[in-house]
Amino acid sequence: MAQLDEIVAAYRVTAQYPELISAKILNCSKESVSVNSVWIQKVLERQAVIRFRQTVFSDYKMYSLTSPPTDITNELISAHSKSTKYFCVVREVESKKEIKQYLEVWSDCSLVKNYDLSALDVHGKIYADAEFGTLEWSPDETKIAYIAEKKVPKSEPFYKQKPKASADKDDLDNSDTVPGKEYDWSQDWGEQLVGKITPVLVVCDIKTDTIDVLSNIPNDVNPATATWTPDGKGVVAIGYTITSRKLGLIYCANSPSIVFSLTLDGDYDKLSSNSEQLCVRYPRFNLNGTKLVWLERLAGGPHSSCFKLISCNWSTKEISTVVDFDNKILQVNHEQLPFYGLYNQGIPSRSWLNDDKTIVLSTPQGGSIHTFAIDTESKEIHYLPITKPFHECVSVLDVCNDVMVCYKSSLNKPGQLFAIKILSTFEAYDFSNISINEISPSYSLPNSENFVVEHGYTLYNKPTTIFYGPKNNDCPLIIWPHGGPHLSSLDFFRSDIAFFVQIGFAVLFINYRGSTGLGKDYVELLIGKIGDFDVKDIYNALQSNSLWSNRKLVLFGGSHGGFLVTHLSGQYPTMFKAVCALNPVTDLITMFGSTDVPDWIITEAGYNNSEVDSLANSKDVLMKLADCSPCKNVHKVQAPTLLLLGEKDLRVPPCQGLSYYHLLKKHGVTARVLMYNDCHPLSTVAADMDSLINAALWFIKYSNSDLEK
Repeated sequence: MAQLDEIVAAYRVTAQYPELISAKILNCSKESVSVNSVWIQKVLERQAVIRFRQTVFSDYKMYSLTSPPTDITNELISAHSKSTKYFCVVREVESKKEIKQYLEVWSDCSLVKNYDLSALDVHGKIYADAEFGTLEWSPDETKIAYIAEKKVPKSEPFYKQKPKASADKDDLDNSDTVPGKEYDWSQDWGEQLVGKITPVLVVCDIKTDTIDVLSNIPNDVNPATATWTPDGKGVVAIGYTITSRKLGLIYCANSPSIVFSLTLDGDYDKLSSNSEQLCVRYPRFNLNGTKLVWLERLAGGPHSSCFKLISCNWSTKEISTVVDFDNKILQVNHEQLPFYGLYNQGIPSRSWLNDDKTIVLSTPQGGSIHTFAIDTESKEIHYLPITKPFHECVSVLDVCNDVMVCYKSSLNKPGQLFAIKILSTFEAYDFSNISINEISPSYSLPNSENFVVEHGYTLYNKPTTIFYGPKNNDCPLIIWPHGGPHLSSLDFFRSDIAFFVQIGFAVLFINYRGSTGLGKDYVELLIGKIGDFDVKDIYNALQSNSLWSNRKLVLFGGSHGGFLVTHLSGQYPTMFKAVCALNPVTDLITMFGSTDVPDWIITEAGYNNSEVDSLANSKDVLMKLADCSPCKNVHKVQAPTLLLLGEKDLRVPPCQGLSYYHLLKKHGVTARVLMYNDCHPLSTVAADMDSLINAALWFIKYSNSDLEK
């Protein structure tokens, strides 16, 4: 019991740190800056995640809070106008067992407008997710653009008896009610986007108090992430193009999409290229509105890969490539630094320096996130030395008047906000000379000085491994492959990983072939080789260092990481003491018909998704999927296996883990299933706490370890 108390205490410590959601510069000059930030934090006593906002003032030496942290958990999304005169909020309020949405406008320290969107009934719920969510003020600060669900006609049974006194009135009031449509099923956008079926672009005019749905967007285009045009007469947005089946969007940076413009009068124009089917992201205008940039790659293929940075001359609509797919070598303080391309990291809404040609953005690079300044005219790329290359993660969140707000963290240090001044001469910016100033508390994990984070060029002469754990200690080692597979393990703070290290484990991350942040070619090496190249890379990395391989080894992974740990326990059955798999992919054949991303299965197996309709008519594909699946080797597994499953998971449905559990039991392997009322990441407070503590107890029990912190 004493050990359990220590484990629970460690979870409470590592779960307490707030996590940044957004930050915006309200005012800045050469002498000072004011920054508004939004954070989330777990509250274990309430089994909930709260959201809070705070504002700080800094003179680039010291900072102070100008407003105390304020709980804004019922705010969905918010935005300041350009001058910060106005502030708008979409708020959800429970009223008579109904969740209602309100659009609020604040100014002069008071609420000046409040629109009851449920009562007005112009559209459905407003979207606030990362894929579609938009809340943008027009340049003249009179209009607000956002994305919402399209209003659909009400339906009722073909026969429904009504009170006689109201029958005549109902005939008038329910003229738009359609009988017999109440059970019609419609495709939504999948995992964590359930019920989001037909988004529409909406504009609220606060001068006339009108709310209008913009028209003339083609029926096969779903609008997302919109921004106003420089003249305020229209918007530019991403449009997801609808095919015969909507594939899940979240975690998938390969969906067919376009960049389009739409005026308030209804003039529609496609801006991105017509020559190929593309995936596009994050349209951003420069300061004077002469240039529009976005990220772009071919649609389909791996769910994440390299993007180009595209520039569009707003006057001529001429398109050019600023950053291509090819790797580059940058010169940083007389040393060479590889640049592995751009990936699906969001570009801030404000991201331009005052010269109006240099954009600042962040992107994964070899186990870290680096921040770069890119000259869109000369196409030069400059590394910003906020931290040591290939160590820690630094993401830019806002840029104003040559001041950046960045968020920095590492595996061994919770995140912190910084205000960073980019210094310049009359001729050019000096990107090697920047002023870095903290504007939020610096948190430290208990005994953090006793732990080490080591990056290694273990595979293919690339920064492919990260070790995090106690110094000079042969404690048990968790092999923790990332999911995707086209994502990457990064040196940024994660409370789940910190928890395991705090209770006495070390953790090893391997960016195997297929990982992002190491070049387009590196991503594509894995296509057709899942269950082979990725598994071998993890094994070879582990064997390359006896300080790793000679320890007691356990496995933890989720999604494709779960696919890998179940593969590893089957292919190397005597090597690992225990396994913990979170929503693992275990059988590609059955997953094809149950996931919201069947294209993932076909693409990763090495086939063209557009050419495969049914596995029944594709014998070669069927055999390949069987050969790639972890369940192929389940009869060899020896390690006790804990399966953490989400019953609402649409990406890797729980039947994947349950079928694997039954196979394990059939072959006499110790196994246990924990089923949570949650979706793919198991991110609710209840699921997170229970799954991690149970995983820790599982590892301790079956590695026969008496852990020392």
